[in-house]
Amino acid sequence: MSVPPPSDEPLRPWLAREWQFVLATFCASGVGYLGSSAAPVIVQALIDSGLSHQRAGDLGTIELTTLAVTSIRATGIVTRVSHRRLAVAGVLLAGLGVAISAQSVDYAPMILGRVLLGVGSGGAIAGANAAIAAREDAERVFAIIWTLGGGITAALTIQLPTLVEGGQYAAGFMVLGGLCLVAAPFLLWIPPRPPHFDRDVAVVTAVAGGEALGAAAAVGEARGPRSSPLGTMSLLVLAGMFTYSVAEQALWQFSYDIAVDHGIPYDRVRYLLGITTLAGLAGGAIAARFGLRFGRVMPLLVGSLLSLIGRWGYLVATSQEVLALASLTWGIGFYFVSPYQIGLAAALDRRGRIAVAATGLMNLGYGLGPTLGGRLRQYQLDHGLDTGVLVAAIAGATLLSLALLLPAALRLDRQSNR
Repeated sequence: MSVPPPSDEPLRPWLAREWQFVLATFCASGVGYLGSSAAPVIVQALIDSGLSHQRAGDLGTIELTTLAVTSIRATGIVTRVSHRRLAVAGVLLAGLGVAISAQSVDYAPMILGRVLLGVGSGGAIAGANAAIAAREDAERVFAIIWTLGGGITAALTIQLPTLVEGGQYAAGFMVLGGLCLVAAPFLLWIPPRPPHFDRDVAVVTAVAGGEALGAAAAVGEARGPRSSPLGTMSLLVLAGMFTYSVAEQALWQFSYDIAVDHGIPYDRVRYLLGITTLAGLAGGAIAARFGLRFGRVMPLLVGSLLSLIGRWGYLVATSQEVLALASLTWGIGFYFVSPYQIGLAAALDRRGRIAVAATGLMNLGYGLGPTLGGRLRQYQLDHGLDTGVLVAAIAGATLLSLALLLPAALRLDRQSNR
């Protein structure tokens, strides 16, 4: 639920600032996730240009691993630097990385471009997530951002293939660079770190639904700058988001390739995945609508299981109809459960460090997923095997992630109901 405006403040200006905040943090996060959103199209274009499945997957791994390391390193500075400046610097650096990637014809410059894109993306996301985590309604804001991001992903999935057909990956990167330029001015609406950040976050955390875990984290900050926000629950949440992300990207970055292997024409695949992402917006919209009305445990269970069922169906589909239904289920589950995962991290530390670290671990999983998926996919094709190994790996990672996330969700739900 959104924090209402003070009684002496007019509603209209408050709503305007609310949407400015959402739009600004979405632009920072959206630029941060551009590489991941366009991954299936870019990967296919790189393969069409002559790269092997393994090298195409490795480029995605390089970008996302760099993003993850940057996000994790940012946990030590988000309480000391301006969130706005961090986001602006990240977006500008990401734009430079995209420009280099667009101009690269050899593998080594491609790696440099992906490294810069990863560093910039990590900074942009860190600035946005730290600003959001300080709010009591973090889950709602994350859900709105994930929903808007799904719209961008759908548009990229539908439109980019016509530009990159035949391996013209440079055109795809040029589009991503243009989006960086469009997003940059809106970042000025991200608030800098408040001058009384420690006090304000401690107060917000203490009253946010009785979430004693977060309150304990905030109070712990009074002990000194060396205090660590990491406890057992935090580590479990970080590990859960990491394993879920490995499973997600192991399949997502090769979703075009797998669908074509099922016999679906290339021009139909882009519409299938675009419509899937649009349908997935329903999951994000539902999460934004209900917030914590049903607690955290139930949404995590429902979203994870929908995601698992959709992934399994996508890999074993025997017809276009089954593939489409499975893909829709996968998209809805992913966009529904993701805001609750990152919201769970935010609830553990309203200063934003756990949420930023979670983004890093999530993207580390995104980085590891493509290289594992690429190798499993290449092994499957080389030996004429079915998708059983990939199905088992993805199912195991999804169920393990759920098991790791549930303890913190159960504890927070019990404390909120007291």
